[in-house]
Amino acid sequence: MKKGFVFLLVLVCVLVGVSANGQKETGSEQTTNVAGPEAVVLQVFDAHAYGLEQYAEMVKKFEASHPGVKIEVQHAANDSQALLQSRVNSNDIPDVFDVESGTQARNYYEYAYNWSNDGTVLAKFKQSALDTGLDAQGNVMSLPWTFENMGLIYNKDLFAQAGITQLPQTMDELEQACIKLNAKGIPAFALASKETWVLGQVATHFMMDKSIGAKGVVEKINNGQLKFADMKNIHNLFRFLDLVMKYGVKKPLEVDWETSENKIANNQAAIIHMGDWCQSTLDSFNPAANLAFLPFPVSDKSEDATLLSSCNWTYIVNKDSKHLELAKEYEEFILSSPEGQKWMSEGVGAVPGAKTDMKIKGYLANDASAYLSDGKTNSWIHTSTPLGYYDLLGGNLQAYMIGQMSEKEVIKNLQQFWDGAK
Repeated sequence: MKKGFVFLLVLVCVLVGVSANGQKETGSEQTTNVAGPEAVVLQVFDAHAYGLEQYAEMVKKFEASHPGVKIEVQHAANDSQALLQSRVNSNDIPDVFDVESGTQARNYYEYAYNWSNDGTVLAKFKQSALDTGLDAQGNVMSLPWTFENMGLIYNKDLFAQAGITQLPQTMDELEQACIKLNAKGIPAFALASKETWVLGQVATHFMMDKSIGAKGVVEKINNGQLKFADMKNIHNLFRFLDLVMKYGVKKPLEVDWETSENKIANNQAAIIHMGDWCQSTLDSFNPAANLAFLPFPVSDKSEDATLLSSCNWTYIVNKDSKHLELAKEYEEFILSSPEGQKWMSEGVGAVPGAKTDMKIKGYLANDASAYLSDGKTNSWIHTSTPLGYYDLLGGNLQAYMIGQMSEKEVIKNLQQFWDGAK
């Protein structure tokens, strides 16, 4: 470093799970900096578990171009919401932090810098991505990370071994695929059922009505025009979970996100539910894994099978930061600079929310682009759900899977929870 300062960046990573869009939950990893007394320390909270090596390199480049500045990053891949809220409650709000777009982000807009007048910065992003960071008045209160696509991911080699030549597009076809896999001794699923956020994301596929989109569905739920019990595909959610219990790995409620991804990457299970945010982890488990997206069958109609796509994570600058201009510069750097685009495109393997010509490394993101072109995607419901949705619904679905709750009870609890949160 310049000016005679010597700084040590120590990354301590304790990864216990993810959120994606979810990002979804019981741990954190901390970046500790030993800095000189004259150093300016910028506190950053980051909820991602992917592309961490590239992120560290990006931090080094920012520090190298800013002598006397240290970036102190808390990586919180699990329980990110609880950890961030704890810091807010303690009046220890990071200078820069990321949260899920939608309901969760709006909960923090009171602390957020308003980017609306920073036209030069906003011009670097795609409008559809910027729209995910708007408040009720149309102000740009946060900047987007990447476009994320989620659905079922399947192992092509295991499908071939089971003689599955066409992807299942209906619930009946999905069950037949499970039967074929089972006949070959292949677990059909390694669903990360230990993670309430995964189960919550799974459920949103069955809430979707493509004719009105995610926004229309949420509006109808909120104004009472649509009840969960009356959703045309909601009952198939429980049929899907029955398939997971019958044809999946043993003890699915002990499967966390990392185990889920490890099993599909190493040919130990045929299907998981996750998004293209997991590309780098899949690559670390097995770079030769032959995987692709499977649009989620939710009914007896092939046209209802979709991937869900959105800019799910968004970065906020603390408007009261002691180093506001530096915080703004850092956020712009990680999201739109060539180094930031490399982190997202190559390290994470996802499409940046920023405008870019950079090639996307991830085969899942590239696979999803074909479905986007064919109209086989829709936006996300779960980012517009009330706070606490994951814990309530995910926990209830876990109880259903082990026979402690009925389908009727789960739906009733979900309706009461949503109505009470309005």
